[in-house]
Amino acid sequence: MAMGSRGTAGGDERDVFSRRARRLMRWRPGETRRIKRRYTKRWRKIARIVVNRDANSIIPE
Repeated sequence: MAMGSRGTAGGDERDVFSRRARRLMRWRPGETRRIKRRYTKRWRKIARIVVNRDANSIIPE
């Protein structure tokens, strides 16, 4: 699987998520995990904002 629909913030994320680049590069222990955690944290934050915005628009005041 290549990048698919993942939106990446920088080159590090692009390299970690693509198979070819990940195999070509040499990563320090724990570095890929840290980059992936940063990516998922950002997407969870975006999802939380969207859900809260939609929930607030549904509730009548």
